[in-house]
Amino acid sequence: MKIEIIENKNLWNKFLDENNYLSFLQDFEYGEIEKSLGREVIRLALKNEEILGVCQIIGYSGKRKGLTIHHGPVIKNENHQEKFILEILNYLFENKYHKKYDFLRINPISPIPKIKGFILAPTYAVSENFWLKEIKNDEEMLKEMKKDTRNLILEALKKPFLEIEKTTDLEKFEIFWEIYQNLAKRKKFIPYPKEFIKKELEIFSKENKALLFLGKVEGKYYSTSLIIFSHQVAFYHHSASYPIKEPLNYKMQWEIIQEAKKRNCKFYNLWGIARKENKDHPWYGLSQFKKSFGGKLINLPNTLDYPFSWKYWFNYLYEKIKRGKL
Repeated sequence: MKIEIIENKNLWNKFLDENNYLSFLQDFEYGEIEKSLGREVIRLALKNEEILGVCQIIGYSGKRKGLTIHHGPVIKNENHQEKFILEILNYLFENKYHKKYDFLRINPISPIPKIKGFILAPTYAVSENFWLKEIKNDEEMLKEMKKDTRNLILEALKKPFLEIEKTTDLEKFEIFWEIYQNLAKRKKFIPYPKEFIKKELEIFSKENKALLFLGKVEGKYYSTSLIIFSHQVAFYHHSASYPIKEPLNYKMQWEIIQEAKKRNCKFYNLWGIARKENKDHPWYGLSQFKKSFGGKLINLPNTLDYPFSWKYWFNYLYEKIKRGKL
């Protein structure tokens, strides 16, 4: 087995498709988003006669210089996981990445064996869990939902003035951004950068893998969702809405599920939920909304760090303090 750089998009994504990958952050297109924003992207594969695993690594500069593996590596056989990670480390050291960055962070999609040098990260890079709903026939999916959610969907479907628009028009992204910014101010969270989300829509939609859903009532837009479609999974990645009494958001979710069915998706991944049933948690309301559609919780392994430099410990303390762990 040896490690190689791969820059063949079709070969890369084909491997992810064949191995039932439940995220999209190792997708070739996701790396292109990061690259377009000036970040370094390293695409490595473990190979013998065939590809055994792939790993896309993103290099972030600035005050905290680190390499990050988002929801990876993706491996065909978990028995090769340790070998792959050791080979990744060897590659990074041989090519002097440890001189350029202070640490490597892995937000794994599957369990990683204990390897000397790795420590539990003070925070996660991306979600450490998924709320996953299996795509079935409409009757079965409705039965799996909470009664109130099912009733709100059925009510919404009877109201033609609740309109759901689907688009890849980048000019319509401004509607998304206005609603998203408003939500960030109301809920007091730091939003993703505008250019990042816009690039996500632009790059994935070029491959017919993204749609922007816009919900409106009598011509006025109230809600929006950016959905990624990859590996027979629909991903609920970014969303926002204005307060509204009408069940517009429930109709939107139903339309997303119907689009996922058209695309022969097996699952709808509603992304992360709050770990604890704490009503004061900023994600509590959104988590309850996601869970009300039925599905199951998929817990991912904890995020790990591999320090390269003593400078890493400044970052470690900063992130500990930021999360209130010190």
